Amino acid sequence: MSTPLTVLKTSTIPLILLVLLGFIWGSGYTLAKFAVTHGVPPMGYAFWQSLGPALLVTLFVVLSKERFAWDREHIRYYAVTGLLGIALPNTNMYIVAAHLPAGLLAIIVNTVPILTYPLALLWQLERFKFLRFIGVLIGFAGILCIVLPSTGVAIVTAGQGWACLALLSPLSFSLAALYIHKKRPPQTSAISLTAGMLIFSTLLLIPLMLLSHSFYPLVRLQAAEWVIILEIVLSTIGYILFFILIRRAGAVYYSLVGGIVALTGLFWGFLIYHETLNHTDIYATLLILSALALLSLPFTTQEKTK
Repeated sequence: MSTPLTVLKTSTIPLILLVLLGFIWGSGYTLAKFAVTHGVPPMGYAFWQSLGPALLVTLFVVLSKERFAWDREHIRYYAVTGLLGIALPNTNMYIVAAHLPAGLLAIIVNTVPILTYPLALLWQLERFKFLRFIGVLIGFAGILCIVLPSTGVAIVTAGQGWACLALLSPLSFSLAALYIHKKRPPQTSAISLTAGMLIFSTLLLIPLMLLSHSFYPLVRLQAAEWVIILEIVLSTIGYILFFILIRRAGAVYYSLVGGIVALTGLFWGFLIYHETLNHTDIYATLLILSALALLSLPFTTQEKTK
């Protein structure tokens, strides 16, 4: 028989995990901005944020005695998801981080559900649902507020140009999500697949980093180096929390994390960099957060009623 304390624990633990995961991932934008504005090349930062979690998550997989497959199907999966899910979007995000407010970058990158749903409809991976479609329209309105000129003159400012480039990251994440949905190898744990994805992301980044002379050694252990190490630890904890949350509460509940990530990015941007959004960016943020709610909440309700 369930006691009130048992029910409380069952309902509050997923919420705590959700908030903690959103806080960890949302803090990454501010840490990235600090690193790339203090001498760390974006490609070098991307390399460390791939290699570090790859080693730690792989260690976790080994200690957990999870299955680690290396056949052709799995290698193809690791390579594609490593490119689209980590190497490309993260490197692009770190390049853009020096040129956009950390809070605004967090909002832009977390438009992944807004871009994923129409692509899923196009490839017939999702059914049409009116509320989700309305959410996508509201989300695109928010995106347009950020990337289009706010005056009647068709002049794109440097900030709007960087905002357009930043959209490459959520687009890449969306393509990765659709590929994972379609091609995920069966009978392999999600965390071991993620370890493989991180390993291949690192392998993809090594030649690019060396060719661009972007390697950043962790030898002096000054502020930028400590930020790199901190983000490696936080990213690894984030991956592990992600799998625990998915296991305990499901993918629908996890989809709410995007709003927490965006709000955390805004919070740290304001607290550390004293970033304030102009009126247009505030309207855009409200539209995008509303869209994320519409894209998530209806399915939480459906899941509870099943």
